[in-house]
This record gives sequence, C-alpha cells and structure tokens, in this order.
Amino acid sequence: MEPYRPKHIYVETRIRQAPRTENILRSLSGCSVHEIQDHRRLEDESVPLKGYNAGIKGNVLVLAHHPGPCIRPFPGAREDPAPTEFYVAHANGCPFDCQYCFLQGYFDHGAPVLFVNQEDLLEELAGHLEQNARNGPTVYHMGELSDALALELWSGFAAAAIPLMQGYPAARLELRTKCAGVEALLPEGPPSNITVSWTLTPWEAWERNEHRTPSPRVRIRSARACQEKGYRVGIRLDPALVYPGWESGYASLIQQIYEHLRPDGIESFVIGGFRYSPILGNRIKERFPSNSLLLPEFVRCKDGKYRYFRPLRVSLYRELVTQIRGHDPKALIHLCMETDQVHRDVFEA
Repeated sequence: MEPYRPKHIYVETRIRQAPRTENILRSLSGCSVHEIQDHRRLEDESVPLKGYNAGIKGNVLVLAHHPGPCIRPFPGAREDPAPTEFYVAHANGCPFDCQYCFLQGYFDHGAPVLFVNQEDLLEELAGHLEQNARNGPTVYHMGELSDALALELWSGFAAAAIPLMQGYPAARLELRTKCAGVEALLPEGPPSNITVSWTLTPWEAWERNEHRTPSPRVRIRSARACQEKGYRVGIRLDPALVYPGWESGYASLIQQIYEHLRPDGIESFVIGGFRYSPILGNRIKERFPSNSLLLPEFVRCKDGKYRYFRPLRVSLYRELVTQIRGHDPKALIHLCMETDQVHRDVFEA
C-alpha cells in the first residue's frame, strides 16, 4: 500500500498563518494549496475536488480550526450511552475508503479534515481529565470520526495526548486504527492506560471492502511492534461481516492474531456486526453498486439502523467468541452496540 500523500491541501483562511499549518505545508511541499472559508461547506468553495468519492478521499487534505468542544459522549456498547465514555474529535474523516464505513453517511464530503488548533484540543482534554478524575474510571476513544493515527505523521496529536494520561491512572485512552508502522509515531515507555487497537477483517473481506488500507497481516505485525514497545493492544472485529466462507476467514484471521501477539498483551476484543443507517445504505448502493454488503437478511432496529437478522448475528458472535476462546479462554470480549438479549444469547447459552 502506498503511503497517503495528498495532492491538494484546502486551508481555512483563519488558520492559514498558524505555525502548525505552515509546518504541515512545508512537509507537503509540491501540493497545490487552496484557501477556503469553512471545511463544512466545500460544495460552496472554489476547489478542484468536491463530493464524497475516492478522488477526494485519496488526494485531498483539509486543514481547519475545530469550531467547538472536541470531547463528546461516546455511544456505549449497550443501548444507552455510557456517561463515562467519550470520544476525542481530533480530526474528521480519513484517507482510507472502506465500503462499509459509516462516515459515508455522516459527512457531506469525503476529504480528511485535520484540526490544527491542537493546543486548544489538548487543553480541553487536560481539563476534562482533571474534571473527571473524581468520577471514577473514564474512557476516551480516538478513532470514532477519524482513524486515530492515519494523520498522525502531520498532527502528532496522539503522541502529545499520551503523556497527559500519565497522571490519571483511572482514565484510559484508546487509539483505534487500521494503519501500519504506527509504532514509529508513538512515544516510548507508554503509561499502562493506553491501548492501541486495530480494526481487522479477514483477507477476503479486506480485499473486497477496504480500499487503500494496509493488509490484515501488516496491521497485526504493527500491533506486535507496539506490544514490544510496551503498549497494550486491542482487537476490534467491528464490523464483523457475513459473506460466503466467513467462518474459515475469521478462523484464519484469529489464528494469525494469536501467532503474532502475546495473549497477555491483548487488552480486549470488541465484536460488532455490520450495521447501517438508511443514508449509509443509499450511499453504498450509489458508490459501490456491485458490492454484496447489503445482500444478507437485515432487520431495522430501534435506533433506526439495519442489522443482520438476530439469529444470524447471534450465530456470528458465538462463532467468533468460540474461536477466540479456543486460543485464550480468559480473553475479554465485548459486543458493540447490542441489546442485553443478544448478550445473553451469546454469552449465557
């Protein structure tokens, strides 16, 4: 996979002279630079590339000022949001182009947006950590609205956030990514409350659905390098996909995970079946008309999203849990955005 290097940079006028902007532009010399007024309204701007398509995702980087709070409540793993879980919006979008990605139905354009007022974001994170230190364990996720590390080469945000966690052992920071080689971007001697998590799919599903991402094997090698550097790692099988031969595909993937990673250095597994909103479903049909993602049987759930028919989801989860625990009976496994009934069907059957 070729490293992401944009050809066009769109810069909000208000941060054009900011030191971080200038540093990024110097590191990407040779790119065309276009000033814009608002990263949220690219359709109204005079720029070469617009819309939500592969061209803009692979060739454009937007530098912008974050307009508001960057720490927001995170939709929890169960039906109700967990008040002690938050996500950090250090960027919007990413250069990868996964056909199932929910961000296709979340943003109006596909260009990755990097917020350069990072001193403000880090100050907000420090204040949030201090404020919540009295409230017990708190989890912060990077990787909800953007891959946590896809833009780290230019942002350095994760490397700056990691030392902040040192003084707050009750808090935890998760960096969720599909990148490889990230160990070179992260500081040595991490505190124990940092988890670097990789989203993984079997080889066949990766080839079919995950454009411009490193292969699962390369990601697993990067996870091993992070383990060797002292980081705990997480494995995220989310979305877990149903396709012809998925059972053997996931068996091979999980075998590779345990061949390369120490079980005692895996913080947890998170499993979540593929789900989509009506907006996302329409965008998948529009952008990838030959894709088979939407062919299995789905049912619309209370949150308005379509999920695999419940017996199929339960069968998928049980199989993955069985495969994981066949390698490590003590593995910590969570289901993502599932009902209590599904949890009981999977873990208490």
